[in-house]
Amino acid sequence: MNALFTAIKPTRISRVLPNGFSKSLVGHRIAYFHSHSQKAYLNRSSFLNNDSESLPNENSESHAEMMEWEKALNRYSVLPTKTQGIIDFYKHSKAQIEKQDSILTTQENSSSLVYDQELVLKTIKDSYCELWLPFKDVPSLLEQYISYMDGIRIGKILEDLDRLAGAIAYKHTSDVNENVSNTIIVTAAVDRIDILEPIESDKNYKASGIITYVGFSSMEISLKLEEVLSDVAETEQTPTKKVLVARFTMVALNKDTGRAKQINPLKLETTDERRVFKASERIKQEKVAFNKKGLLKSPPNEEESRVMHSLWSESKKYSDLKHNTKSLPDDFMWMDETLVNSVHVCYPQERNIHYKIFGGFLMRVGHELAYANASTYSSSRCISKSLDDFSFTKPVNIGSILRLTSQVVYSFHDSLPFDSEDSSKGYGNVEIGSSNSNSSPSDKSYRFEVAVKVDVLNPLTQETENTNTFHFTFESEKPVKRVIPRTYGDMIKYIEGRRRAQIGQFISRIQKQTS
Repeated sequence: MNALFTAIKPTRISRVLPNGFSKSLVGHRIAYFHSHSQKAYLNRSSFLNNDSESLPNENSESHAEMMEWEKALNRYSVLPTKTQGIIDFYKHSKAQIEKQDSILTTQENSSSLVYDQELVLKTIKDSYCELWLPFKDVPSLLEQYISYMDGIRIGKILEDLDRLAGAIAYKHTSDVNENVSNTIIVTAAVDRIDILEPIESDKNYKASGIITYVGFSSMEISLKLEEVLSDVAETEQTPTKKVLVARFTMVALNKDTGRAKQINPLKLETTDERRVFKASERIKQEKVAFNKKGLLKSPPNEEESRVMHSLWSESKKYSDLKHNTKSLPDDFMWMDETLVNSVHVCYPQERNIHYKIFGGFLMRVGHELAYANASTYSSSRCISKSLDDFSFTKPVNIGSILRLTSQVVYSFHDSLPFDSEDSSKGYGNVEIGSSNSNSSPSDKSYRFEVAVKVDVLNPLTQETENTNTFHFTFESEKPVKRVIPRTYGDMIKYIEGRRRAQIGQFISRIQKQTS
């Protein structure tokens, strides 16, 4: 994947960022996300005003060119950039909600196809976008992202990744005149996010992404976040270190009908591009195969049944103790005792351009609840390691009430339960639940998975729907307790968490092989 990003040679824009951060910025869409207000998405006006003494002269050529790229990227915004948008919403709120409800049901409309645009053959590099997060040199930006432990809030990074993926998708689906007015882009799924290194407050970072696969209406987008290792200016390729990789699946819908809309085909120009396209195609196929084996559709397989029986035998030893936790082993915890809940009202400030709640916001609040649960469960400062495959099944309306339920569903060793280096077998075509790990039940676990179920309550109708379930993986500074299911329902959650760990390692390995 690095070869693909390196091969992209966009226009260079040289400028000096605040506090002497001299860089050669890439001219294919520069974006600074001031996340304090989502209306500021892809709009650095507050940044430019706050740090004007460190910026190029407003009459300079570099400043003018920089602002032109800002305007260009604003065309592909997935969040509102004008105050008038919310005024119109309040004036016509009922009509807006009814209209958007009729067109933003991705799964229900995915079988209805629309051929309504003259297609443009585009290359991978045509979709390239990037954003900069110079925490080290811009205190006003760091103020919005810093956590209480002097690190960076991962939930804010998740929001930025979703915004960047949306901009890339809109850019690819634009017509020959860069028009996207008849297209709605929705985040259908997140295949995997791996946090390879801690994201620190005293570093500068650059995020970038490209389209790596297209179907009829769907797009696979590969993203990465890199630490900028050098302050040296005017270099063609500034040294960076990859700290995060992610894969998003976006879907294009017709704005008027809500039906799946055909998107521009992808022209593969190099061997590396064809290899990455094939890898993305394979992951897509394996996801389909895996979903056919979902626990809601079929019972656990033979290996998983043995695991469940072992868990039942383990829990039986302590079932008579009930809630007398003082008599339990020090490294033991019932799964149903790890529940942590939260409730959020969905305000208009969290909307996207389609008057629905922004998917990145859902990821952020999901991660923050998961982190709170993880810290309580492990009694330590946890490190976020990954977000596993999930899909957004329902759009969330403004005014809805989010009910988030988090639970530790699985703990495992540093050696994940799907260790085979043979990636010729996919997780959809192997016996899910099989394990090649040499670790024994007595080994200490440092990693664990927290599931966050997101339900949406309509306060007017009292109807509740599930929009998705996140699976976050954390790593503790010290060994964590083993979670043991007490009921069959919790055993299914345990097996699902175990599968997610296997799926995540499979996708991570494929990404590593193509990077």
